Amino acid sequence: MIRKNIPEYYVTKDNIIFFLIFVFVYSLLFVNIFTPFQGAWYNVQHYTRAQLFTDTLIITTGGTIVLLISRIIMYYVHKSKPLSYLQYWFWQVVEIFCIAFLYALIVHFVTKDTREFSDIFARAVIFVPTILVIPVIITLLYFSTREKDEKISALESQKAESNTSSNIKEQSGNETVNTSSKDNEFSISDDFAGDDMILDNHLTGTGGSPQSPSAPSAVNEKPDSVTESPAMSKIVNFFDEKNELQLSLRLDHIYYIESAENYVHIYYRNKESVERFTLRSPLKKQQEKLEKYGFIRCHRSFLVNFANILLLRKDKNGPYLDFGQDGLQQIPISKTYLDAVTAYFIQNSDE
Repeated sequence: MIRKNIPEYYVTKDNIIFFLIFVFVYSLLFVNIFTPFQGAWYNVQHYTRAQLFTDTLIITTGGTIVLLISRIIMYYVHKSKPLSYLQYWFWQVVEIFCIAFLYALIVHFVTKDTREFSDIFARAVIFVPTILVIPVIITLLYFSTREKDEKISALESQKAESNTSSNIKEQSGNETVNTSSKDNEFSISDDFAGDDMILDNHLTGTGGSPQSPSAPSAVNEKPDSVTESPAMSKIVNFFDEKNELQLSLRLDHIYYIESAENYVHIYYRNKESVERFTLRSPLKKQQEKLEKYGFIRCHRSFLVNFANILLLRKDKNGPYLDFGQDGLQQIPISKTYLDAVTAYFIQNSDE
């Protein structure tokens, strides 16, 4: 377990910002309100409430800056090589010692505390974790719950889409059966509408005799609108970095895939709306799998489904792709991929 990689949501940019703000607010309130520890933080015998708040604000700000620098470094280290749980918690211990050292410096030299520096530092090593442990646990639980909620919502959307597709197919099947039944009714009533049938036969050039009830009816044939091409009805499965299935979509329902650090955002159609599913996987891996289905790379951050693109356009901001769908952004085309995308359009236009 300790050697297992930490979840990605531990070190995403948004979560780091949220964590820092929460730690800052919580720490400032904790040190000022939780009076039993005030004598341990520093000498407060001659402190007014304003002085106490000012010093704690300085110390809390310094500790938050240490955490900010630490988490920025952690973000880039994890991006190059994912951290394990063991490495992550060891990193937290190092943060505690750094914050304790900074606290000791501020208290000893700024607030002019008369205690020995080593004594201040030792006390800080003990008390700093009491401040950080609660916000760390709360934020991690919050991030975990939010991540699970997003996955549940995505699965529910997928299930709803699957049920909708099944209902559409069932309705199409029922319509076909109803059409066949109506054809049989017409065949039975031919004896009562002989003149009409003879007129129809003359118009179609099949002779003067009415159509036999046993003859095959063209109406019984499945309409072209019900028939789906194999490519459009193909199901695409999306696996995460652990090769676990996370999402299945019809190929023609997928618009594009956007890279987001170690994640990808998959934009797809669900009924009449556009939805997004987040998957832990590099974009390169998805590109290798989806190129054979007509997906093209147009930007370092975007992989698009060519079949759903409405137009390629160029304006003062540069070339871009447009799906002609509300809720979808225009996808930029970078210079690196412009020639390949243009050639792809020309090739498919000729076909």
